[in-house]
Amino acid sequence: MVQLKVAVLDKEREYLKQLAAYLVRKKECFFKVWTFWDMRAYERAAEAEVFDALLVTGACLEEMEIEKISSKIILFREDCIPGFAQHLPSVFKYQPVEEVFSQVSALLWQENPLQEEFVSGKRTKMTGVYSPVHVCSQMLFSLTMAQILGEHEKLLYINLQEHSGFYGVTGTDATEDIGDLIYGMMQNGQNFQTGLHRIRRTILNFDYIPPVVNPEHLSEIPQNLYEELFLDLKNNSGYDVVIVDFGNVFLGFAQMLSFFENIYCLEKEGGLNRIRMKEFTGYLEKESESTASRLKHIFLPDEMVLGEEPFSLEKSLYGSLGDYVRNWLGGPKIE
Repeated sequence: MVQLKVAVLDKEREYLKQLAAYLVRKKECFFKVWTFWDMRAYERAAEAEVFDALLVTGACLEEMEIEKISSKIILFREDCIPGFAQHLPSVFKYQPVEEVFSQVSALLWQENPLQEEFVSGKRTKMTGVYSPVHVCSQMLFSLTMAQILGEHEKLLYINLQEHSGFYGVTGTDATEDIGDLIYGMMQNGQNFQTGLHRIRRTILNFDYIPPVVNPEHLSEIPQNLYEELFLDLKNNSGYDVVIVDFGNVFLGFAQMLSFFENIYCLEKEGGLNRIRMKEFTGYLEKESESTASRLKHIFLPDEMVLGEEPFSLEKSLYGSLGDYVRNWLGGPKIE
């Protein structure tokens, strides 16, 4: 997989140290980033390395010969945009680093040659998680699996549940969510990769698309857009694995599951639950026997159901839930 090469040129050394520390923690998969506070050091590096983009402050850019820069120039805007850089795309410097690179990512994915090279021959493995009996720990199971697989693979997590509790569990918020991505897909000329890499966020070692804030938006998504979404995720996202946490069944649900290599079906004990599972399995068999045969039935032990204590993603990775998921994935326990 090709990584986009980005040089960051800024005279503020302390900021560059913080930026570098963030990139080490995140283990960024889509970018390889070089940081420079000295212009001469950047120029020497540019002679040996071809950068896809140069993220540069106005103070640095003013001292350079713009016409000799072969990389895509993105102004690292600190305040107002200087007159000589009005024609350049820009990203505001003083915001969370995650926001900075989400915007840089979206700008770079607007370049068609980069898109083609970046995803050439790549098909993403799709994993679906669903509970017909509404196991309350479904999302926790999926997030734990995302952390485990994210240790070694580029992973994107998508939550399609209503009122999932995602923001409370993760301590995150969102200015845009998956509804905005879907809306962009409905607009003619909107590029899927650009929208995806603008909106994606990172937590721990995996990326995610912020879930819907208004659950009514999920009910407005037609079957053809779900199909387009899953096809684009499979063929054009650039990830190794995409995990989709399903909520309610929607029109065309059984057909959509054909896009998924793995389908985890979470169950729980009880006579009524067994009846509901039998009905769900019967529904799938009528729609697609091959899909029904690929269901992986999972009974989460009672002690792994979320209790009163605040849930911690890190704790789930190293606790009994993490060991249980690793066992399903065929990996060792963490001692």
